[in-house]
Order: sequence, then C-alpha cells, then structure tokens
Amino acid sequence: MSPRHASGSVLALLLMVNLTASSTRAASLLPLTLQEVLDSTRERHPGVAAARQGLATADAELLSAEGGFDTLVKAKGTYVPFSYYPHERLDAAIEQPTPLLGTRLFAGYRLGRGDFPVYYGGYETLSDGELRAGLEIPLWRNGTLDKRRASLSQARLRREIAGFTFTGERIELQRQAAYHYWDWVAAGQQLRIAHDQYELAAARHDQLARRAEAGDIPRIEHTENERVLLERDADRIAARRALEKAALKLSLSLRDAQGEPYVVPASRLPDGLPVPETALEDSLDAWLERALRGRPELRELTLQRDVLQVDAALARNQAAPAVDLGLSVARDVGTGPANLRPTEFQASLTLDIPLQARAARGQRRAAEAKRAAVEAKTRLARDKIATEVRDAVSALRAAHERVGLARNAADVARRLARAEFTRFEQGATHLLVVNQREQAAADAELKEVKALMDYHHAVVDLLAATATIEPVSP
Repeated sequence: MSPRHASGSVLALLLMVNLTASSTRAASLLPLTLQEVLDSTRERHPGVAAARQGLATADAELLSAEGGFDTLVKAKGTYVPFSYYPHERLDAAIEQPTPLLGTRLFAGYRLGRGDFPVYYGGYETLSDGELRAGLEIPLWRNGTLDKRRASLSQARLRREIAGFTFTGERIELQRQAAYHYWDWVAAGQQLRIAHDQYELAAARHDQLARRAEAGDIPRIEHTENERVLLERDADRIAARRALEKAALKLSLSLRDAQGEPYVVPASRLPDGLPVPETALEDSLDAWLERALRGRPELRELTLQRDVLQVDAALARNQAAPAVDLGLSVARDVGTGPANLRPTEFQASLTLDIPLQARAARGQRRAAEAKRAAVEAKTRLARDKIATEVRDAVSALRAAHERVGLARNAADVARRLARAEFTRFEQGATHLLVVNQREQAAADAELKEVKALMDYHHAVVDLLAATATIEPVSP
C-alpha cells in the first residue's frame, strides 16, 4: 500500500470514529425516554439475566428427559479356562427405546466357544457367532404412556412454564423501571418549581433593598424576603437531593452497554410530564379479557395442571397389568453342529399383574389432589387479576380527573400570586401575603406534578396488570 493510500485510510477511519463519537454525544444529550429505559431493562437488567437461567435450567431438564430414549449398548464377556467345561462367551447388544407405543428395538451378537454342559447348551454358537434382532411391544401397561414418555411430556410442559415465569418476572421488572422513570421525571419538575420559587425571591431581593434604603417600603419587607430566600434555597437543595436519589434508583433499571448502572444526568430530563388529553378508551371488559388471556400466572397454572394430569395418567397406567409381546429372529453363522444352523424365530408373551397396586393408586390420588389444588389456585388467581385490573382502571380514571382539577387549581394559584405581587408594588399589601400566595402557587404546581405522576403510574399498573406493558414515552 502506498503512503498516500495509507494516509487516506487513516483519515477515513478517524473521520468515522469522530462521526460515531459525535452521534453518541448527541444521543447522550437527548431527553431520556421511557422506551430507552424499558429497552435497557429487557436487554441488560441483571434480574432478566437471572430469570433467563430458569429457561436454561428447563432446557437442561428437557435434554435429560430426552436421554430416556438414548441408544444403549451392552456387552459382557466370560472366560472360563480352568473347569471341566472350559469355554469363553461374548454377548453384545444394542437397545433403542422408542416413543412409538413404548416399543423397544434391539439387535445383538453372541459368541460361545468351548465345552458346555447340557444344561448350558444355549450358550453354544457356530464358529462365527449368532446374530439376533427383535422388538418388544407393550400391549397394555406402558402402551399409551410409560415413564420415559411421561418424563419427556412433563419436561416440555415445564419448559413452557419456565417461559411464562420468565415473562412474568420481566413484566414486573419493566413495571418497576417505568415507576422509577416517572419518579425521576417528577423529581425534575419538583426541582424546577423549587428553583423558580428561589429565583423569584432572588430577583427582587436587591430591588427591595434599594426601596428600603430609599424609604419606599419598611425595612422589615426586605428582611421578610431574606427569610423567604433562605427557606426557598433550602427547599431547592432538598429537591436537588430528591432528584439525585431518583436518578440512582433509576440506574438500577437503566444500564449501559456493559450492563453497569447508568446514572442519568439532569440534562437529559424531558420538558415535563406528558399531560393526558383523554383517559384510555378501552372498556373494563376489554381490559379484563386482555388480562385473563395474557397474564403469565394463569398460563403457568394451566400448564402445572397439565403436568399433574400426566402424573395421574401414568399412575393409572402403572396400575394396569403388563402384557408385553416380544418378537425376535436369530441366526448362527460359521461352522459347527447342524442343529445350530437353522434360523430361529421366537415370539413371547409376558404377563405381569399387580394384585394390589397400592403404589400406583396412591400416586394417582396424590396427583388428583394436587390437580384439584391447582384448579382452586387458578380460580383465586383469576379473581385477583380481575380485581387488580378493576382497581387499575379505577385508579387511572380518578388520576385523569385529578390531573384536570390540579391543572386548573395551579393556574388559579399562579394568577393570584401575580395579582398579589402587583398589589404589593402598588403598596396595597405586604410581602408576607405575597410570599404566602407564591407558596400556595408552588404547592398547587407540586400537586399538579403529583397528579400527573400518579396518572402515569396508573397507566403502568394497568399495562402490567394486563400483560401489555408498552413504552409510553413523552
């Protein structure tokens, strides 16, 4: 590469880095949105990472259950050099359980050489051994269901349960994150109100001093303003501390690219709390339907009931007689006695009848009792969710009404404060009354901020209660 090309590449790289850094700085100066907080919570919150391990555990348990259908290899060798019947034997087999009606496939190889007593004549094979293959089919017990298939079915259900558990924990973390966000925005507005009140007193402090020196007003008016200035400065410090505390709480949900808490600066505060034009339009029935359809707790309980149904079905199955059909074929290869040359077909029927089956009956009763308990919990969970949704809708409507009243009250209080100050300038009132009017206006503005914060909290609660929490950023 020529020096000119090299310098051009370096220049392009530096330009790219500068552009990237500029875009990052520009993004860091933009107002923080709820969308950004929720995205950070979903992607980088340690609580989400911990909850995700539940999915990994369920995946591992599912893999373990699938291991019930692993191919099994067995082999055994016997060598008897010192005996009246010296001989050697080798027996190897491959078994494959299948989920198809509990059928088990097998194939094997057997070799027997040497001298065998008459009662062990079945050990003898031709010179190259015996090949065999076959299958076993359960006709009654373990036909429709067995322990392997039950374990696999339950592991799959538990994997789904883990998914809904993860969803529920993530919803709760997002709800907390949204709460912290609106608390932080409200704290910023409270600091603004405290700062504005301080600036009012500070702006007229020198003017009042000059008027008192000139004898236009009593000196006590200037002293009254000095008292208020100190008080409002203390309020401003307290509001600043409240904002810092809110930012620290928010940092638990807001993470940087490395997953570390990000303490957002006050420069990223939005202009204010969004003012709702109307309450959410959906009816209570629509919210209830959405909650009962989407809440992960109900889905978890339904799946837990299915797990117990598998337990009960397996217990009923284990109480039934076992009737197993076996089919196999075997053929010796090589040289040796003529009676070992023909191909051998074999069919067998095994019968196993549990006369009392107390273990299976006890397991079935336990599973049915647990399932009844889960059904009762499901009814209770549905009632709680319905109550939670009704309460959230009620809180949202009340908060919406309070916002309108608080805005009107704050507007009236501000007009009264301005009018009282005009009267003071005309000598018709005292500064003490002006300060009282201004404090009343500040209190009304704080109540307006509180009403707006409660409204947005109510929105978050309703969206979380219906499992539909979505970003509602200003």
